[in-house]
Amino acid sequence: MSSESSSDISNRTIIGLIETITLENGKSYKAKIDTGADSSSIDINIAKQFDDKKILAHKYIRSALGRHRRPVISLGIEIKGKKCVDDFTISDRKNLSFKILIGKDILQKEEFMIDPLLDPTLKSQKINDLSKENREEVKNN
Repeated sequence: MSSESSSDISNRTIIGLIETITLENGKSYKAKIDTGADSSSIDINIAKQFDDKKILAHKYIRSALGRHRRPVISLGIEIKGKKCVDDFTISDRKNLSFKILIGKDILQKEEFMIDPLLDPTLKSQKINDLSKENREEVKNN
């Protein structure tokens, strides 16, 4: 991320804490946006839909359960109208509410801004698109 782009926030895509993302196969899922997670992760059962994807690497991940070695695949995704290709570690997320987690790796690379007050039903928003009234409306709901 260049210092020039990081200082100009007006064209960044704003996302909330939960976002609908569409994978390259056209299927959509609710994803948790997690600024505390270094890496993005996808459930093993969703990853199985992409049998043609080669494992790019293995990555050690620290979690509450300890340190684990996970395979990494690259997937095309779309978040709030922004299309990109990013890496995901594969893990068993069956007991978790969200089968996809978007971590700092994607958030920084794609230069997303997070607004915890953002309504997940809103279409693509840029910071300049939100009038003061709209921001107040989002806050009050």
